[in-house]
Amino acid sequence: MPTDNNSTKKSTDRIGFRKRFEIPFKHLGKYRTYLVVGALSVTLAAVFNVIRPYLIKLLLDDLENGTLEDYGLKLAGAFVLFTAISGFFLFLNRRSVIWMSRKLEYDIRGELFKKLLRLPMSFYHERRVGDVMARLTNDVEAVRLIFGPGIMYFTNTIMTTALALVLMFYMAPSLTLYVIIPMPIISILVTLVGGVMHRRFTAIQRQFSVLTSTAQENLAGIRVIKAYGQELNEIERFKSVGREYIERNMALARFQGFFMPVLFSIAGMITLIALYVGGQQVISGEITKGDLVSFFVYIGMLIWPIIALGWVVSLYQRGSASLDRLNKIFHAPEEMPETASQSNSQEKSRKVDGKIEFRNLTFTYDVTHAEANDEETSGSQKSDELLPALKSVSLLIEQGKSLGIVGPVAAGKSTLAALVMRLYQPPRGVLFVDDTDIMDWPLDTLRQQIGYVPQEAFLFSDRLKENIRFGVPEASDAEVAAAVKASALEKDIADFPKGYETIVGERGITLSGGQKQRLSIARAVITDPRIIILDDATSAVDTETESQITAGLHKMLQGRTAIIISHRISAVKECDEIIYLAGGEIIERGSHNQLLNSSGPYAELNHLQSLKQQLEVD
Repeated sequence: MPTDNNSTKKSTDRIGFRKRFEIPFKHLGKYRTYLVVGALSVTLAAVFNVIRPYLIKLLLDDLENGTLEDYGLKLAGAFVLFTAISGFFLFLNRRSVIWMSRKLEYDIRGELFKKLLRLPMSFYHERRVGDVMARLTNDVEAVRLIFGPGIMYFTNTIMTTALALVLMFYMAPSLTLYVIIPMPIISILVTLVGGVMHRRFTAIQRQFSVLTSTAQENLAGIRVIKAYGQELNEIERFKSVGREYIERNMALARFQGFFMPVLFSIAGMITLIALYVGGQQVISGEITKGDLVSFFVYIGMLIWPIIALGWVVSLYQRGSASLDRLNKIFHAPEEMPETASQSNSQEKSRKVDGKIEFRNLTFTYDVTHAEANDEETSGSQKSDELLPALKSVSLLIEQGKSLGIVGPVAAGKSTLAALVMRLYQPPRGVLFVDDTDIMDWPLDTLRQQIGYVPQEAFLFSDRLKENIRFGVPEASDAEVAAAVKASALEKDIADFPKGYETIVGERGITLSGGQKQRLSIARAVITDPRIIILDDATSAVDTETESQITAGLHKMLQGRTAIIISHRISAVKECDEIIYLAGGEIIERGSHNQLLNSSGPYAELNHLQSLKQQLEVD
């Protein structure tokens, strides 16, 4: 029975190893040539390197026998030649393996970035950008070290050790047996140390994520920090996070500081054994002085592999800890994959007419919360918190018609729009576009025909022109100008010294809130969408600018289906139908005049906003 348990454990370990290294191994096949060249070069380098001490033995034996004049010069020449050849192959090994590792790093980082863009919005709810960036940079580099220096030094250690032991056995079999006695101690020590290093490297990588996230959040929120005068407090907070990172690294350094001297002690023990036993054998005539001297050279050659083995173990433990973190992303579920019918060319080129229907839709956010110690902590418990958003919503928006949505904060307005975009996955049978379940639409096909303006306008650190035509990179200057006119942004761009060539800065930091919103509207308009969704898109502009935007959009919206979400009645009053959402439910619906006459919450909101506008005028 124990045998079966051990067998099962080993099988599980093999599966775990393959699963952990699945992504790197997938890309390694492309670099077989590099691996073959690296293997051959390290083998040849080790062969020529290991022969050199044997040449020293021959020289000393010739010196002792008085035959040095016959072969001394040749042996010396051979020693220099073998040193040069060994150096050349070591260079070739380094060039092939390190190059391969850099290319592998490029592949893994590219696949990771591709995966990140394919993950659903829910993935980012509980993860900070800094943590993801740490995985994209530091963790990928740690994986590279396994397949670069790790492979290079490991193979060199194995080849050098194997070849050196062969020659040592050839020269002095009994002495070699004494020397390899401490070797099992190294194996046991490395196994014990490996688990400790893995845990400590995992903790270090986790804290590095916290450090990166803290820096990223502070730099992104620099305006708020300065506005509230919190520079000193944030500096102290960053110092605290940094100190924790240093302390975890120092704990690892202390552990390695203990581990490496132990390895040196084992190497010293081997030398002492060789000195004592070898000296006795020279006195008894079992081996020559040349054998003993070359034997010590071989021991010296083995000391570095012993030390390198410890370093390679640390590289492996650090890289495997990073791979565990990366696999959290690689194995995360993507947005709903396309079915075979969705991926055919006819479905891909299908046009959206614009009819949208909600049939008794109930939607609940399923958000997974990680414990404070990070979602990767061994044995961490996760809890699911259900956040109700929409309840029994039934609604029909005919093609070319407009729907206005108003209601209090957290009423479910943005959730309704996000479901149409399939930023979140609704249940089947509750949301239809052109009488087809939205889950049966190819995702790219659907999104390419929807123009979306979110509440928080996000701009890229690029030219104004490139931000406007982000969704249509090939758009002409005339199309850009038309979109700018529809969003009432003409005058602002004309006031910029470089016009359309103005760099907006990261997240559009050089623009006002209203300018960013209008640029975001222009970006949606230029895609010529069949459905357009404006999610409180004019909240940062004044009522006069809002009127200009509404007038510009009115012509563009003709024949298109529009969903306009706003806290302002003025933004939705021209819509064909208006709904008032509260608590995820439709409280009332109708045209602007119908809702005013109903004396419900819509009419009350209109009354309050009218009073506010009058007070502002007065």
